[in-house]
Amino acid sequence: MNFYRKLLLLSILTLFTIFLSSQIIYAFDDGFFWFSGAYPIDWGTAGSGLTSGFTITNAGIVGNGPDTLSVTVQSNTAGATPIETINLVLDETADTGNFIVDHLVFMDQESEFAIGDTVLITIEDQCDEFGEPGPGQNGNCDPLMIETLFVGDSVKIFSDSTAPGFIGIDLIETGINTGIFTRQLTFCNSPCVSDPINAILEVSAGDVFTIEDQHTFAVTNGLISGDPKRFAIIVEGGGTVQATATTLPGSTVDEFTCTGYAGTWDAFTDTCTVTDIITMDFPPSWVGRGGGGLVRPGLVIDAILFLVGGGGSSGSMVPPTLGLDMNQKRIVDGGFSFNGNPVDVEQFYTPYPLITTPVGQNNTVKLKIYENRGPDNITHVGLSYGLGKGEIFNEGRATIEYDRTFDGIESVTIFDPKHVLGSVNVTTATTSCSILSNDICLEVTFDHIFRESLDYNMVATNIWDFQRNGYQNYFNHGIHIVGESMNPPEEYSGIYHGHIYHLTETGPNTATDDDGNTWTFDKIWNRDYIKPINVDSDILNPTKIYALEKLGFQYSDGKEIFGYDKMDHRFADIKYQQQIEAQNIMNSLCSKCQKEHFEEINDIFSYDMSTRYSKLDNPQIITQIDIEDQNARQLLKEFFEKIYPGKVND
Repeated sequence: MNFYRKLLLLSILTLFTIFLSSQIIYAFDDGFFWFSGAYPIDWGTAGSGLTSGFTITNAGIVGNGPDTLSVTVQSNTAGATPIETINLVLDETADTGNFIVDHLVFMDQESEFAIGDTVLITIEDQCDEFGEPGPGQNGNCDPLMIETLFVGDSVKIFSDSTAPGFIGIDLIETGINTGIFTRQLTFCNSPCVSDPINAILEVSAGDVFTIEDQHTFAVTNGLISGDPKRFAIIVEGGGTVQATATTLPGSTVDEFTCTGYAGTWDAFTDTCTVTDIITMDFPPSWVGRGGGGLVRPGLVIDAILFLVGGGGSSGSMVPPTLGLDMNQKRIVDGGFSFNGNPVDVEQFYTPYPLITTPVGQNNTVKLKIYENRGPDNITHVGLSYGLGKGEIFNEGRATIEYDRTFDGIESVTIFDPKHVLGSVNVTTATTSCSILSNDICLEVTFDHIFRESLDYNMVATNIWDFQRNGYQNYFNHGIHIVGESMNPPEEYSGIYHGHIYHLTETGPNTATDDDGNTWTFDKIWNRDYIKPINVDSDILNPTKIYALEKLGFQYSDGKEIFGYDKMDHRFADIKYQQQIEAQNIMNSLCSKCQKEHFEEINDIFSYDMSTRYSKLDNPQIITQIDIEDQNARQLLKEFFEKIYPGKVND
């Protein structure tokens, strides 16, 4: 690619003219359009000054006071699907007719952050494979230990403020044999300075920052927000970026000049709109390492924490921890303990062997929490039980939350709609975080019993400080509760097939009614199938009935023994008895309701209907209706012509 501007054969100074700055920047051709060719995604690293930018000049507005110009920049995939659109409103520079954007950073993912943000850098490296560039064995080469990508084989990071200097940081594997290496990076501003030990990079508003893989040399660029003339847009290899601008009313650009350069002329406003497109090159063939490359094209930068305090100090943004600090260094030993079974807490998810506890037994959970501003800066500690796969803290079935205000007032809140917890008590104390350090932790102790079991076993914690820096941790397999429930069974009442039933729950999805029928819950309660009882007619002969009566059963008790069938003669007997009883009740309520049917049939009489005539059968009336219809149409036409002259058609 030619990195320098070509000489234009045709000049359209009255439309748009480009002026390159003292730094080499990519410019729109002939004053607005992109320079011909394709652009690599990683073009324009921090400190190089080589980044897309443009100055749009409209000579027709020089000297008429400050103006603004609207420019739209849109990126698209190779299949023409829009990725991101940014609408820029540019201010004129000192009434010169110039509208300047000196930086437009291409990003392969969302990498625009503010001063004070903390991001997570991630590389996947499953040890060297054949054909991978870079020296030596590195990455996940020992499946039995947590490994480190050291400086020189991890990443180097620099910004416009630090270039040509940079910092190199170690990346630590997230667990045994994962092959995922991460490190948190914090952006700070003066008087803060870059610190490779603590992974802090000095930046200023509008800085481009670059993260480069020292093994494969893959590059990810990003932007520090805060400069109104610097922008960033997400692009894709093989995709396009198009830019569109419109001249201001009163410009000297005419229709001939506009259309001569493929512009669109708006005769109503006398403005010209111009659009051009460039293509983005694919990144180099080796953008990652090992068998899968980087987790996403380029380095992965995920925003995980945001500025909540003031100034540029990273200390105000560090959340409390049960185990590791921002740089994956262990601060707390045994940060989570259930009934005397402690575990070293990992960054987010911690494997925890399944512990079984019976209903009604007292349980003790201890959390050791380190806060960089001291234990008194912790304001909220939450413990949640019964989470299923993929669920978060707030979806727990039973939750205990401890809170402390600035003036030391403590409170405990329990969310327990199913009454799973009982005898809840929360206490706090200070303790040593680790035998290897002098750091002091806040130890929060939760004592309680379980009144019944839960469907799921995962446990979660949610902790934050007074600066609202917070973090959640999850423990699985978790806690399994066994034993009969101490709570009375749930009861339900409802209508089923026109009858009212009262159900008593016997299990998570089962219940019985007052008649002993079983029910199953599947979105709604349904009565289980009742198999009909087929009665052998032979068993009802007099000899067998006599034998049953000798056993103490009466004839009517047969329904308890056999049930009824419509073919059973007793069914007809009871039906007849019920019919007689119903008639007697009806006679007592309405003696005249049982009189002979149709006894007044002879009193029925009829009328002879007269002949019906219709006005629509009269030709004179039809003719008069047509005349009145034409008069009405003419009246409406004259009326609307007065209101909307020249807009009424025949």
